[in-house]
Amino acid sequence: MIAAVLLAVSAPSGLTWSQSRAQTTAGTARPIRPPEPAAEAGAFRHLRVLQDIASANEGNRAAGTPGYDRSAEYVSEQLAKAGYQVRFEEFEFPFFQERSPPVLAVHAADGSQQPASAGAVRTLANSGAGDVTARLSAVNLKLDAEPPAASASGCEAGDFKDFERGAVALIRRGTCQFQTKVENAVAAGAVGVIIMNEGTDGRKDAFSGQLSKLVPVPVIGIPYAFGRTLGADAQTGSITVHLAVDAVAGKRPSRNVIAETAGGGDGPLIVVGAHLDSVLEGPGINDNGSGTAAVLEAALQLAPELAQGRRHVRFAFWGAEERGLIGSRRHVDALSEEERRRIAVYINLDMVGSPNFTRYVQGPATTDDGPAALARRELAAEFREHGLNIEERTGTRFGSDDSSFSQKGIPTVGLYTGAGGMKSEKQASLFGGTAGRPFDPCYHQACDAIDNIDRGVLEQNARALVRTLKAVTTLPGGPERRNAL
Repeated sequence: MIAAVLLAVSAPSGLTWSQSRAQTTAGTARPIRPPEPAAEAGAFRHLRVLQDIASANEGNRAAGTPGYDRSAEYVSEQLAKAGYQVRFEEFEFPFFQERSPPVLAVHAADGSQQPASAGAVRTLANSGAGDVTARLSAVNLKLDAEPPAASASGCEAGDFKDFERGAVALIRRGTCQFQTKVENAVAAGAVGVIIMNEGTDGRKDAFSGQLSKLVPVPVIGIPYAFGRTLGADAQTGSITVHLAVDAVAGKRPSRNVIAETAGGGDGPLIVVGAHLDSVLEGPGINDNGSGTAAVLEAALQLAPELAQGRRHVRFAFWGAEERGLIGSRRHVDALSEEERRRIAVYINLDMVGSPNFTRYVQGPATTDDGPAALARRELAAEFREHGLNIEERTGTRFGSDDSSFSQKGIPTVGLYTGAGGMKSEKQASLFGGTAGRPFDPCYHQACDAIDNIDRGVLEQNARALVRTLKAVTTLPGGPERRNAL
């Protein structure tokens, strides 16, 4: 699942919902967990392969890396053997990788260096690489308000009217995008940028962020308290800092894997997708090997039936989702208006094996009888008929590849078991697990490996997808695109 992009405003962990509401529906019987399948059966078998690929390729399957390319080859080979028409959609995306932790140290009067504490300094994605030692110059920090007020530090070129060229800029996070602050600093001659947290509620600790475009100087973020200390020193006298960022940036190629049935002509199109890439920090076996495995397994199980069917089905495995939904957006943007209109529903699976899971069925609230409503009903019915509780979430955007489709007016539904957010007491009573703990404690970390999967909930989601695809591909339909199948 895509990492939250932090610009001027911080976003919560995990999915973000637009105009959403949650409705929890309990099954009529005590939850029954079916026996776990053998290792060589079901969706889990694909996760073993993805783990092996990551282990052989520096521990990840991130877009633009050999681990991703090998993952795409595995998926395409499986689909081609099953009889699907498989193709790759090539594209480029902005790539950024930090090779070692950033360095920030303050030069003392005796010539010694006082390094920042571990974890207090974080590189902003798309920072430039560099190693500089220079005077620190504070930029419109306004630290005299108590409690701290919202900050416009660095948002205007005029904030740098007294800035010393060749200095490192100390800027306070606030009301405009990081990109704007950094570009203004570079234009004023800054050789590096330190962004301190704003100090308002929820904005005091160390933070991660992302610039929307690559910049030529090193850029880091630090906690508010540390920034106050640096700012006070910079405003009362001369202070020199050593700032270093070790990273590579540029553009790299990646690709989507697309597999389609031969039938269906120019009738309604059903698209099922999951992002194939991991983050650089780990193998991404839950995020999103789990969604990949469930979609792949459904495609393989249904291949004989879909080959005989009248419906056009497209299975998509997206690249560079973790870089900003790039693969799915490129796919949707390249479609003609007629092709977009043909898509009756997009079904998305992103993180469906979380170890401290909640079973989410998500999609827009609707009372019509179209394919999206049918798909959502079938997904929910599969869980309920097995006595398994679900939580239904309604809205139009859910922070994954479904957003690429919903933004173009295409109906979407999806399955999800939770990311870095905390499980509530109510959810723990319905789904088991531990309240007050993340749904996935290894979200975007190296420990998101094969042991980070609840195999039972993974196979339940895969089974629900199979049932739903059978329903939406076998009903009789007329010429309408989205209102009937």
